[in-house]
Amino acid sequence: MAPFDGPLLLPARRAAHAGDEVVLAPAPGSTRPDVVPDGTRRLLVSWLGLAVGSLVVAGLFAGLAAFARTPAVYRLFSASTFHLALVAHVTFAFTVWFVAFAGALWVYVAWRAGYALVARASWAALATAAAGAALMAVPAFAGSGRPYLSDYVPSIDHPAFWGGLALVAAGVSVQAGVYLVAWGRARRTVTPTRAETPEALGMAVGALAMLLATAIFVVALLRMAPETPFGYRLRVLFWGPGHLLQFLHVAGMTAVWLVAAAVAVGAAPAARRTLGWLVGGLVPFMVLTAGVYVWWRPEALLTNHLVTLFTFWGLGAGAVPVGLILVAAWRRHTAGAATARLPWASPLFSGTVLSMTLFAVGGLLGVVGFNQDTRVPAHYHGMVGAVTLAYMGLAPSLLDLCGRRVWSDRLARWQPYLYGLGLVGLMAGMHWAGGHGAPRKTFGFGWANTQALIAMNVMGLGSLLAILGGLAFVVNVGWPLVRRPGGHAR
Repeated sequence: MAPFDGPLLLPARRAAHAGDEVVLAPAPGSTRPDVVPDGTRRLLVSWLGLAVGSLVVAGLFAGLAAFARTPAVYRLFSASTFHLALVAHVTFAFTVWFVAFAGALWVYVAWRAGYALVARASWAALATAAAGAALMAVPAFAGSGRPYLSDYVPSIDHPAFWGGLALVAAGVSVQAGVYLVAWGRARRTVTPTRAETPEALGMAVGALAMLLATAIFVVALLRMAPETPFGYRLRVLFWGPGHLLQFLHVAGMTAVWLVAAAVAVGAAPAARRTLGWLVGGLVPFMVLTAGVYVWWRPEALLTNHLVTLFTFWGLGAGAVPVGLILVAAWRRHTAGAATARLPWASPLFSGTVLSMTLFAVGGLLGVVGFNQDTRVPAHYHGMVGAVTLAYMGLAPSLLDLCGRRVWSDRLARWQPYLYGLGLVGLMAGMHWAGGHGAPRKTFGFGWANTQALIAMNVMGLGSLLAILGGLAFVVNVGWPLVRRPGGHAR
């Protein structure tokens, strides 16, 4: 039995060795890590290590950025330090962390579904992405280059940053393509007795979103007017790809929700109905978001709100019904037996529930009183926090599957609550301050009244709790990744 989640409910399908392919063949009902082939285990641990490592970098700069906006201590920092820290934090927390964990999810979900991934291509994808992440960090730690606070992918104008970003995008795109190929092969053999798992389709949708994001970046680069100023050019380039990456993140988040339903609760919803919502809710809006780049110039799409509307409604249409279906399944599960209880001590389950909550609250904040001030980061911290909590909740189970254990079982149980509470405080403070005119991406407090100052200190306290929650996750999951497998958790 896995340490937190009860029996793994795995499909009884088995893939065969095929030379250059990783065998992803879970034994029926098995919970032992030795059923995972060595190549798959190493690949999964490596993608997870890249994801956690990027979160370490993001956390270091998150502390600088948050405290530089906290009235009690902001004079200890310069405006230049604040902007570089903000760019580094957002890039590693909202880009590298998410796409690297998506790499781990493609490997894990493929193993659960019995797909065979091409090993050489997968390892090449990982190596490329890891090299890119290392290059991206160079100007941030060196304090060199000019930061640009462009939407979705803030950037540092430095050759190492641009080269690193290109390598990360290329590496993750290759892994997405490898997964799609394996998924497509497997679909030819799906039968009524060998049905597709809903999380497998969810990650196929995410892989398509990743490839569309990369393609649209190229389209925008080729179609943009050459005289466009550099700062505005960055906003135009990242607008479409940034929105399409949100479909990847939400697809990955819902895949974790579905895994939690099967593994932690043992009450997964009907696959066919869930699959319909995933495909019908996400894919048409993804295609529309990418398709408008064929008809409109990329500069126009930055101002006509088509991309924003397609993304906002598409994410809700895909994730909200899946969440409601899961909640209904869990209610039936607990009502069906007097002894049935929801596993609140499981980080996979608690991370999923908190993820659903933050996704709902973040979506609501994107509608209620929304304006171009700190209410914008209040909204998107809820959305990206929802994805982060889902991934954090799954990570201990991935470690256990690979023959490793978290540093502390107790810390694993409490960490999602600490991180989630911190995000709630951060969101509340930012939304409150935005109602009193708090500007985005601005250093200093010459604009602030008393209520805004109180609200921003609430934001600072929430940031501190979230940072502690993130630090707890990094220590608890990161330490087992750098030590030898084995040992016992506390």
